[in-house]
Amino acid sequence: MGRFDGKVAFITGAGRGQGRNHALALAGEGADLALVDLGSAGRVEFPAYRTSTSDDLAETKAMVEELGRRALTYEVDVRDFAGLKDAADETAATLGGIDYVVANAGISDGFFPIWDLPVENWQGMIDINLSGVFYTCKATVPHVRARGEGGSIVLVGSVAAIRGYGWMTHYTAAKFGVRGLAVALAKELAPEYIRVNSVHPGAIQTDMTEAMVYLGDKTMDELLQQFRDQQLLGRNIEKRDSTAAVLWLLSDESRFMTAQEFIVDGGESKK
Repeated sequence: MGRFDGKVAFITGAGRGQGRNHALALAGEGADLALVDLGSAGRVEFPAYRTSTSDDLAETKAMVEELGRRALTYEVDVRDFAGLKDAADETAATLGGIDYVVANAGISDGFFPIWDLPVENWQGMIDINLSGVFYTCKATVPHVRARGEGGSIVLVGSVAAIRGYGWMTHYTAAKFGVRGLAVALAKELAPEYIRVNSVHPGAIQTDMTEAMVYLGDKTMDELLQQFRDQQLLGRNIEKRDSTAAVLWLLSDESRFMTAQEFIVDGGESKK
């Protein structure tokens, strides 16, 4: 028996990276899934870099189905509340409800002092990394509530929401917002015994990290070394490390954890 037999999880940013890893781990333990990513639904212009494709999302779906679980896919821009609501409504109708939500979709950027940070980049970051998380919650929470007690929601932030980063003020501000949103929503849903927590990973090598290389002035090796130097544990954090935190917070093993920040950063926030 898996920890998530009979459960349904709704995951944004599921086409690749950490989102895909969370999805596969949930499927491996019995969950059916709604997989949401941008695909052909739009593009990120500020900053401009390669986002998850339709093929990426289809590949995640195939991998989930190989594990014997059902998977629905939705190509939706998280800035599109109506699109997210349609996806959540169809998921609940088709799979029987929504038990878990993982608001994982997000973008990164290069490094700017605030006086050089383009206003368009600020707006794009807030729209995706903060408003997109709010829209995801607004679209899915009615269905989680309809399932009754035991629901769990995880909002994916960043160590930037704990430590704060200069030269990435827009990213830091958005992730602090996610942290606050999780606490506020936990208070609203606590009377119904639905839990809300946030996970704050340190730097993990994914497509988003590669975008930081493309948009910045460091090589991948230099960037990863910088990340390791900032940590107490000077090794690369892997996708499985953040996934372990997400799955634990979704599961009944953490049934009295709510309104908490779960930090997976190799000790960076304490260095």
